[in-house]
Amino acid sequence: MSWRTARWLVAVVCLAVLLACVKRGGDTIVETSSASDPAAPVEVVEQCPEQPETLPKPQPEMLAVQPVSLVQPRITSALTLRPVREPAFVPACDMFFPLSNVEGVASNAKIDIKSQGLTSWNSLVDPVQRSLEYALNMPKNTPALVRPGMVLTWGQVVQSLEEFLDLLPYLDNDPELLARRFVWYGMRKKPVMTGYYTPEIEGSLTRRPGYDFPIYGVPSDLRYGKVRGFKQFYRVEKGRVLPYYERGDMDVRKVLAGQGLEIAWAKDPVDVFYMQVEGCGRLRLPDGTTSNLLYGAKNGHGFRSLGRILHAKGLLPKGKLSKEHVKAYFAKHPEQMFQLMAENRSYVFFRLENSPPEGTIGKPLTPMVSLATDRKLLPLGSLLAFEAEIPEAKDGRPVGKRTIAGIGLAQDTGTAIKGSRVDYYIGEGSAVEPIANNIMTEATVYLLISKEALING
Repeated sequence: MSWRTARWLVAVVCLAVLLACVKRGGDTIVETSSASDPAAPVEVVEQCPEQPETLPKPQPEMLAVQPVSLVQPRITSALTLRPVREPAFVPACDMFFPLSNVEGVASNAKIDIKSQGLTSWNSLVDPVQRSLEYALNMPKNTPALVRPGMVLTWGQVVQSLEEFLDLLPYLDNDPELLARRFVWYGMRKKPVMTGYYTPEIEGSLTRRPGYDFPIYGVPSDLRYGKVRGFKQFYRVEKGRVLPYYERGDMDVRKVLAGQGLEIAWAKDPVDVFYMQVEGCGRLRLPDGTTSNLLYGAKNGHGFRSLGRILHAKGLLPKGKLSKEHVKAYFAKHPEQMFQLMAENRSYVFFRLENSPPEGTIGKPLTPMVSLATDRKLLPLGSLLAFEAEIPEAKDGRPVGKRTIAGIGLAQDTGTAIKGSRVDYYIGEGSAVEPIANNIMTEATVYLLISKEALING
């Protein structure tokens, strides 16, 4: 009798185990990566309510030893990303149109981060984190982008940057993840791309023979706020609100001289002018060391290109309006220099810092990644993809062209960067000057917004 009882108990236990396995198998979720493409690969994830939605990121070195594909079916325990969900509605507007999933994959395939000097997708962690820190300081539910028919909030910008950070460890092995998990927004009007850099000029922190041209810090009477309903820079004199001084006031009439605002002195005033155009610079001091000059403030007046000023007066021919041609003209006509420069009324003030050049987001710029944009068109901090043709340089001169197709971050702005225009940050020093100064091309630019961000609103 005891033997029969034992057999019965064993049978009951086996049946209980079998039922538990069947129940567990029923909890598996299978979701296609593209609602519009039934043939697309599927992602499989095992529901584990006790686990967070997004599990900790795998370390890159672990991925190198045991690469994990996130798109193969029947992978469950190794998957750390949520399955792709397609938004029910993808907004479009007068400036942006969403690419289809197929078009997104095709555009994604062109990305070659090596073309922008990066060895791994993980090289983008620091610059993306800087954009995220900026976006996190913005009110979550307020608009980052407002166009007819399309509004994106700062919360959606934040979620897109966070998801991109989560993807970075996987993209070296599976770059197509970026196409499957993001909506790629093309621009109906392709922007013009120019380049900028951090120039190095000869200067001194004290006035000495040969260093006679002041570089000013931010004046104490320069104010910024609403005047007659518009935000602008201004000063107050005898109770009257006035526009701040123009370049001619500083360089010709010398209204700021003797106030202790000189933070450095330069050898060449034209170098100072072009450093103000770039918005930052590096001083090469007499002892061979360097000191960085970062953007402090501006006077708020409109910008005019110095080369175009000379061309408009018949002093330089079209096609020869670069800094080198301008400096060569002033070397022959030094008496005209300050009066002609004063026709560009814009003026930039600096601050001395032992830190790298910063963008408008208040964080260091990343060469070949950071872009200056019009914040009304592309939100500061936003994630971009782009393709453009830029110059190659050798021995300080441009020598042909090359195509760059990479990932960009909108981290800076500029007085002349308005509308469908982007300015590409190339780096520091004279080695990159011939590249930056000779970029003038039509670019293909995409704004990348995660599908989850569009779903969550």
